[in-house]
Amino acid sequence: MPYRNLTMEQMEAVRFDDNLLLSACPGSGKTKTLVSKLCYLLENKESLRIGKRKIVAITYTNVAADTIKERLLSYGIDSSALWIGTIHSFCLHWVIKPNINLIPRLCKGYVIIDEHEKQAKIDELKEKYHINKFERVETKLGLDYKPVYSRGVALFDLVREYHLYLGQNRLIDFDLIINLSYRLLKENSFLGRRLSKLSSHLLVDEYQDTSDIQYEILSSVVSRQQTTVTFVGDKEQAIYTGLGAVVKDKTDLKETFKLDSIAEKSLTGCFRSSQRIVDYYSNYQDGNIDIQSMSKLKDFASVVHLDNTIHKNDLAEYVANIIKTHLAQGIEQREIVVLCPSWFAVMELSRRLEEFSDDFSIDGFLVSPIPKNQDNIWLNLIRLALLEPSVENYIKRQRIAKTLSEFLYDIRETDELIQPKKILRAVNSLSIKAVGAIEKWIEGIIKDFYLKLNLEYNNNSLGASSMRSLLDATAQRMKSYSMNYEASDLHRFFCDPSGVKITSCHSTKGDEYDVVICTGLLKGKVPHWQDIRNRSMQHQNYVARRLLYVVASRAKKHLYMISENGYVSNSGYHYVKTEQL
Repeated sequence: MPYRNLTMEQMEAVRFDDNLLLSACPGSGKTKTLVSKLCYLLENKESLRIGKRKIVAITYTNVAADTIKERLLSYGIDSSALWIGTIHSFCLHWVIKPNINLIPRLCKGYVIIDEHEKQAKIDELKEKYHINKFERVETKLGLDYKPVYSRGVALFDLVREYHLYLGQNRLIDFDLIINLSYRLLKENSFLGRRLSKLSSHLLVDEYQDTSDIQYEILSSVVSRQQTTVTFVGDKEQAIYTGLGAVVKDKTDLKETFKLDSIAEKSLTGCFRSSQRIVDYYSNYQDGNIDIQSMSKLKDFASVVHLDNTIHKNDLAEYVANIIKTHLAQGIEQREIVVLCPSWFAVMELSRRLEEFSDDFSIDGFLVSPIPKNQDNIWLNLIRLALLEPSVENYIKRQRIAKTLSEFLYDIRETDELIQPKKILRAVNSLSIKAVGAIEKWIEGIIKDFYLKLNLEYNNNSLGASSMRSLLDATAQRMKSYSMNYEASDLHRFFCDPSGVKITSCHSTKGDEYDVVICTGLLKGKVPHWQDIRNRSMQHQNYVARRLLYVVASRAKKHLYMISENGYVSNSGYHYVKTEQL
């Protein structure tokens, strides 16, 4: 049951039915509390006078949304009154798609460019405008719909050409989804009024990672005072302020959302890490909160090791030896993570670790031949076709099948929602094997899926259009990256990883592992040069301490913080250990 073993703090937050700011330290059961609160709202719709309105939950990542959906499914609770997804999904589903006739740029069709394609275009433009390949480029537009850079500088021209490219090719990126939604809501106030009538409760997870423009979009709904709002997060984990996130306190939120009142509650105590780990990452707090381990690992003899003696050429072997040591102690591969400050460093270390990984497998950075555009309905079918039916995958397959059913209904391929069980039976009986050319396999399983469900395949339907879009994007991706993958290779991109994970420091937020090994803790990397140049020491300290706090608090048992030496910048600067360590 969802309420079993909740603490008094957690249960108070679950039952509280008014505007709420809930602060949650690492490992304090934030997700458990959020899921329980959603269960409580769904189970008490009548007494809470929710009626036919929706409960909306905004998560920072699709993974977080999927995790919550799967937990709700495991409890067997009817979640038809719940909508959950990222702010970008919210804008697409609630703002853009129902009002696409009001957006001339999109009404004739569009495709969402994924992050890999976007980065490839940015890299091409960096070369054209002679901009350092490591320079961070802010492609999102301001509230005035203009580049954030001053006119006349190379970065302004780069961003302008990037957006011209998007427009000419009927593409939009995730930042543009936000910009278009903001403009639509500001120019058509009736849309906000309509949304406020549709939503009874709005819950925002990781609220500290919300940008000003995203706050404005959400306030278009909440400020009508017909929606109860809950903000959940931890200002100590605000690692995206350099990318525009704004940390608001209780007073700021009350003003932004025009609330009559908002209560503030906290979740204290860490159910994840040993006390030694907690004591270490507490050094990076600004709030000086006394966090106590409530975990079964409270008194575990954790290793907390800081090292700045390793040369970068020896880093891969050193990390591999740490991994092998803990594997020999019985720790599972999937309970070990290696972190790097950038995706470039992730790719480099992944490649070098391969030389020393005879005793373990690596789940590193891989570019999928199929763009994982969440807006394309057929990605769900591909996932189901590749995800083996098993007890372990039961809930996940149910969740994906439910999403696929909703997509089919939304694009009018079906007159009513198809039961997930029927979807799964159709998928399990697909006769097309994952062999040969990827594009041919995708087309084959989609058409076979129509056949198994007795649906008519129409070349002019949205389903067929989505298939062609996915096939074109896949062909383009494989050509751009000179890929020669076949359908039999797809499992590695779509199935759950089971090896040692290698990822970026920022992307590990929300995760937890027995062993965390963080590399690249060097000034210029953490904090990044763009948070150093022309920035105050106060800003540098803030950014570095937030990231160190998040990284260290992912560890349950053991933590390694490595500042390898031997790096030299183009200007001759020898990188030194992150000062804030």
